[in-house]
Amino acid sequence: MSEPLDTGAAVSWNIVFFGSAEFSLPALKALHDGPDRVALVVCPPPAPSGRGRKLSPSPVAVLAEKLGLKVLEAKNFKNTDTIEAIRAAEPDLLAVAAYGGFLPQALLELCPFPPLNIHPSLLPRHRGAAPVNWCLINCDEEVGVSIIFLEKEMDAGPILSQRAFPVQGCECAGNLEKRLSEIGAEMLLNVIARLKTGENMAVIQNSERATVNPLLCKNDGLVDWNLPAAKLAGLINGVDPWPGARTPLDGKSLKIFQAAALPPREGHEPQPGLVLGLDEEARLLVETPDGLVALAELQPEGKKRMKAADFLRGYRPERLGQ
Repeated sequence: MSEPLDTGAAVSWNIVFFGSAEFSLPALKALHDGPDRVALVVCPPPAPSGRGRKLSPSPVAVLAEKLGLKVLEAKNFKNTDTIEAIRAAEPDLLAVAAYGGFLPQALLELCPFPPLNIHPSLLPRHRGAAPVNWCLINCDEEVGVSIIFLEKEMDAGPILSQRAFPVQGCECAGNLEKRLSEIGAEMLLNVIARLKTGENMAVIQNSERATVNPLLCKNDGLVDWNLPAAKLAGLINGVDPWPGARTPLDGKSLKIFQAAALPPREGHEPQPGLVLGLDEEARLLVETPDGLVALAELQPEGKKRMKAADFLRGYRPERLGQ
């Protein structure tokens, strides 16, 4: 590890930023616009995307080029030249946001402080992949952002800052993640400023309360109308935009979006999957064993995404899931 920094608040630090996805962009922009210098941006090399599977640069690479920042595209750190290139940037601090890979011990120890990482969950809950998705899928009452020091064990480092927010309405994982990325960028700058003053913010995580997320897969989007309404609403919103919630309809796949759980019909034996029509907010109502799920938008196979009222005029299904 290098010599300790002069932690005067007015000092400008050299920062090497690691990122890849859309989630990374607010943090990179905030660092670029802030008081410190982004000496290098590290991101994965171009990868196949779209129907044509053409090689496309990561969102972070695109933004870094637009901002005039130096970019290092690295798939992993097995090549010692990659680590030496990062060392040559003379960083005072490494910052990570959705990079998509583990940093080796040589980088964990490169600077006076361990690397900072923005993680969109209330750690130690939801360590690992897709934390925002799993927060909604598991019907958590709160979501949040944690800024931690990275260490060898995944997402287990000390917490430097954490903010929590109640889960509201039928916000999908994609929109919620975007909102949390912007909050995380603001928190990152605040943590860096506090590090410069020598403030001790680190709180050790309680590993006994830790949960670790599995990777999302396509089958996670399959809807079972025999599940409780709240669980179904959490699933539908949690897998949007990927892999997307879908249910059979007349032998084809129907995608469903923007779900809310509602109380059951009184005086009726529930019939899971039964379509009851539209509510006063023009959402499609579908029965579950313990309540109703209201769907704002749907997308039949081969068609465009549409409002529930438009879907009902064109299809008039009696039941979903068959």
